[in-house]
Amino acid sequence: MRWHDQHFAPPSGIITLLTDFGNADGFVGAMKGVILGIYPTARIVDLTHEIAPRNIAAGAFLLQAHFKYFPRGTVHVAVVDPGVGTPRKALAGYWREHYYVAPDNGLLDFCAEDETCVAVKLTRLEFWRQEVSHTFHGRDIFAPVAAHLAAGVALLQLGEPISFNKHGHAKPCYVKGDALIGEIVYADRFGNLISNLAQIDFKNFVGNGSFVIQCEHVRINAITPAYGYARPGELIALINSFDCLELGVAQGNAQTSLAIPLGTPMIIKRGS
Repeated sequence: MRWHDQHFAPPSGIITLLTDFGNADGFVGAMKGVILGIYPTARIVDLTHEIAPRNIAAGAFLLQAHFKYFPRGTVHVAVVDPGVGTPRKALAGYWREHYYVAPDNGLLDFCAEDETCVAVKLTRLEFWRQEVSHTFHGRDIFAPVAAHLAAGVALLQLGEPISFNKHGHAKPCYVKGDALIGEIVYADRFGNLISNLAQIDFKNFVGNGSFVIQCEHVRINAITPAYGYARPGELIALINSFDCLELGVAQGNAQTSLAIPLGTPMIIKRGS
């Protein structure tokens, strides 16, 4: 989409933060301090700071899953940045009436799939902190840029227009032969193993027929409506609140009990 065809939502005044920083070291607090120093009336929401260190795919998955619950014009800051201090680009973008600020490392791949997304490479130093470290661009670049965006600075003022290049950390599900193939992309704090297999893809593939879900040594041939329908300790598959297929253990932890790592293929086959 050309820039002059784009109509931008007015900023909502809300800024969300998603990082792998945790809450032990004060990094998140420093980002909030920078934001409030520029835009004192910002409303800051912690989406999560518990992304596993350097897990870009998990950060992208959660950002894509949750941005839609915020008002149009919200600014979403995502910092999972193992390449901080290298020549990797810093970006701000606009997609589906929301703004995004993140390193160019795959966190925004879900935006890049859509030609309506527009983005800039962050080059305007006047919108950064005056002193920029080599190890904390979340504080020194992304936080101040987000604050300026939320305060009403136009996206194009922040840098040079750029086209997204996908990095491929998040892989889509696909059909190969007689199988629908996805993978485990995230484990939540309950130990539920969440795949990238969307409910619509699953239903379109299996229809009303029987099926088998395979994930390493696991084989399941039914979808349980909710965890409350299962016996304690029972391994089940269900469609979660993200509309994705997940594996879980009722009142237990599938991640620890199954020892299935992230990236493990999940395969759906028709028949029993």
